[in-house]
Amino acid sequence: MMLIPHREPDLTEDDWAALTTVNQFKALGLYAEHCYRQTHSLSNYRALLRIRSKNQLDIFRIRQLLVNSWNTERLLRSTSNNFSGHGSGFVAQWAFPQSYYAAFNSTLASFSASGFTERSHTTVRKKVSDLASRGTLLSELNIVVDGGLNDLKTQGISSTIEDFCSSRMNGSDFEEVKRHLISFFRSTRRMHLEDKKPDLKIRTKDGKKLKKSFRKEDWERVSSALGKTSWLCLLYRKRIKSNYRDIDTFLSPRFETESVLGGLVAFTNVFNLINEINIVNHLGSHELRSWIPTGADFIDERLSYIDEQTTEQGSGGND
Repeated sequence: MMLIPHREPDLTEDDWAALTTVNQFKALGLYAEHCYRQTHSLSNYRALLRIRSKNQLDIFRIRQLLVNSWNTERLLRSTSNNFSGHGSGFVAQWAFPQSYYAAFNSTLASFSASGFTERSHTTVRKKVSDLASRGTLLSELNIVVDGGLNDLKTQGISSTIEDFCSSRMNGSDFEEVKRHLISFFRSTRRMHLEDKKPDLKIRTKDGKKLKKSFRKEDWERVSSALGKTSWLCLLYRKRIKSNYRDIDTFLSPRFETESVLGGLVAFTNVFNLINEINIVNHLGSHELRSWIPTGADFIDERLSYIDEQTTEQGSGGND
């Protein structure tokens, strides 16, 4: 499927970027809400990751990582609740890192429970992408983009809409929501391929100069070195790019802070929920409840949700 977003002619570059960003995160939030409603998928997810006995676990490390994640997510929610009025786009610059680090530490905690050894930002993103490509995450989250710059391959999500404009979105049309999400994944992939390109130092045939123009086989080498692109890569992209490059986007009058932060909160909620499902499967929800910091009621809500799904699954309630 070719996805070629077009731009409305009356928009400035910053306005177009602002509207595109808003729609990407609206789509992310709407898709997260869709995932949250898939109770059958969520209950089945309990059995998908590697399970180890409790005496094999470094419970102190799991707790340390998870509480760090919860505390950062609490800051993100506070940012969304208190600083999302008109003209407050500037707060998004640091809301993106809040979402990324909440998701990253939650993932490290889940990996620690399952015995995965990845620790760095690069290896953790690659592992999440690998799990998604093998169908190991929650079924609705098994989405990845692979391939070189001009040969992108999207797995796990598709859409039938032909006409696509990144600066417009009908949130009640789920097919259109998916198109914006696909565009978000693919543009993230392209950006990370371009960023990775200089690292490979691919030379011309005579070996005297570094290549500037890459052929398909060159991009395949970059793609292989980069790994696949999945959910954590979207947040990492915004964590890096927003700190340095996008301030004019946030200051555009077309930037809707409430929509962007709402999408960040909704997705972080679901992404961290699936990590907590894995940890609860090892330790039980009672252990995790003893770790909840004051003022983080949203954690108790997620653990109650996990308990409800476990009860329903045990009684056949998800048939």
